[in-house]
Amino acid sequence: MKIAVVISSELQKEQAGVRIRYKRIIPALEASGHSLELISITELGVINRPLHDVYLVSKCYDARSVMLMKYMSERGAIVGVDLFDDYFSQLTDSSFIRLRYWLRTILAHCSFMLCSTVAMQEVAKSYAPQLLSHVMNDPVDLFDLNVLNKTLTRKLQATRKLRRIDIAWFGMGDNPNFVVGLSDLAAFGHELDRLRGHGYEVQLSILTNRRAMTADNLALLSRLATPYTIQEWTVEREKALLDRCVISFLPVNGQSFSCVKSMNRALTALVNGAQVLSVGYPLYSSLNNFIYRSPLHFLNDLDQMTLALRISTLPQFCECVEQVADVRGEAQRLVEFFTEIKNKKSVIPQVKTKNLAVIHGKHSSGEIHKFAQKKGMLSIASPFCSIKLNFDIRFQFLEEGSLLLLVSQRKMNLIVTEFVSLFEPYGIIINTEYLVLNVEKIFPDISVNAIALFNLGTLASQTAAYSPIMKSLMNLITILFPGYDFIISEKSKRIPWSILVSDENNIER
Repeated sequence: MKIAVVISSELQKEQAGVRIRYKRIIPALEASGHSLELISITELGVINRPLHDVYLVSKCYDARSVMLMKYMSERGAIVGVDLFDDYFSQLTDSSFIRLRYWLRTILAHCSFMLCSTVAMQEVAKSYAPQLLSHVMNDPVDLFDLNVLNKTLTRKLQATRKLRRIDIAWFGMGDNPNFVVGLSDLAAFGHELDRLRGHGYEVQLSILTNRRAMTADNLALLSRLATPYTIQEWTVEREKALLDRCVISFLPVNGQSFSCVKSMNRALTALVNGAQVLSVGYPLYSSLNNFIYRSPLHFLNDLDQMTLALRISTLPQFCECVEQVADVRGEAQRLVEFFTEIKNKKSVIPQVKTKNLAVIHGKHSSGEIHKFAQKKGMLSIASPFCSIKLNFDIRFQFLEEGSLLLLVSQRKMNLIVTEFVSLFEPYGIIINTEYLVLNVEKIFPDISVNAIALFNLGTLASQTAAYSPIMKSLMNLITILFPGYDFIISEKSKRIPWSILVSDENNIER
């Protein structure tokens, strides 16, 4: 089986999530006759037929991924999304409307959902309970038991001899949408203080991304009573840190984003011979026998030389890893899941779906426009769109309040025949010849009452006008181009440009 993981750009290949979740299972897949390839979505814009059995979208939160899933599914491929960050359950937060809309839209074209945890699977099922879903745990790298044994012995002896507890905190220190990372470290820092005053010197070493080292975050860390150093994270520094530190501190807050995260950080620490102290939300409950919830419990085991992960508990630890993070096991179960979908897909008759039209809103991009045109889909500029490109269809407002519809000459054959004669020559825009229709004169029943608001030109007025105007545009296109469904292309992360429509769960789209 040939699996393609669709990523947003080549840069994503260097991110930790790709390295941990996908690159680690490639050798195991290849050993059993399968393959996994990481492909940027830009590359797939020029591919006319599926070259892989499965297309799995990972962190491509724009209209291109929706277009791709529809296109590849109609040509026989198995398509789905991998969900491992919870940007979808915060229903009262308007800043995530864009992502909730994206998920509902793309799932309409998918055969499955892949999730990193059971908690994330429950979130996914709330959007599409009818779809097959599978939990693929983040696998850990293969480790040498003899090396781990020696590392554990060395650390225990050094800690007791030097009377020094070296603590590691590593990982992403921030998130654009949530208060996590270094904020958690600062909030739970008092737990580290409990290690002090028991005859050990305590030193904390922090590895994190440069973006997280803001003045605000550094100010938070300055309140820690435990002495610390901080450096920019690299793979090499992480390995050296875990090789040196006897314990890793992994506090977890209780917000929905944090509660669905994988066990990767705890497992990474453990297989590198570092004990784990995790306070707050019990994210690592599947590893409970090897997770300290109390600093004093760790100190007692240290004095008794019976740390949670030690020579006598290594067999039990290996059994636990095999159940929740084994590379070969995760690869095998993934292939079995895709095989099940493939077998079901082969006996279900393909239903012809409508074509797709992309309507560019306030914040879209040229890449999305080009992708749509390469896939033979309509690219439509709404009045909110400021990108200057050769769109198939344009909507423009006149100052007196009229709405003009411009259709490129090459797309006039798609319009219902009875309306073609109503169009008049308009002229050329960016090397594209258009014909024009004054909507108000021909379709007086299509109301666009928000034109006056739009023409005020302020952020507030255009935000209020957005939903009714976009609905009117879709109604008009439905009349003229009856064989099309729509997707709104909106990439704004700051303002929730949205079309609010209630569904059976009373959730916005």
